[in-house]
Amino acid sequence: MTDKPEPNKEYALTGKTGDACIANGSSWKESEVKKKPETCNEQLEGMVKKIALDITEKAITRYNGYETEQDEDDEGALASRFMDHVYNIEWITHQDHSYKAARLLVAGGGPNIWVNLQTNTVDGYWGADKRSYGFVDNIGLDEYLQEIHEDK
Repeated sequence: MTDKPEPNKEYALTGKTGDACIANGSSWKESEVKKKPETCNEQLEGMVKKIALDITEKAITRYNGYETEQDEDDEGALASRFMDHVYNIEWITHQDHSYKAARLLVAGGGPNIWVNLQTNTVDGYWGADKRSYGFVDNIGLDEYLQEIHEDK
């Protein structure tokens, strides 16, 4: 059996004395770098950050893996596209019931992830973990939701 590196794997070429690496005479198999699996907290942080950056960068044309030809400068179309993937809207209103803001449930069941238009944060909850990441509403979600609320 020959010992050689395999494609798409990472190997330690150098290291301290006693480390499993090629420079110390270890085999390619022994020198393979084992990646530590992400914790739930790290996964949650990645999901929250991705959603926040998608809103900020107007990346909704690739939201949830769906490609579209919509014009990325058309905020109404982008907000509408984003809303296609919202499970629930929690309205935040003034005392007279006029629109103030909203929270949008965009993931549930494992992590619960809310887009909060009052604080402009994406807030994720998974067990005892909580992660938040700020965004700039460059897709016009707040205006879109205000129009929907006024039409009710």
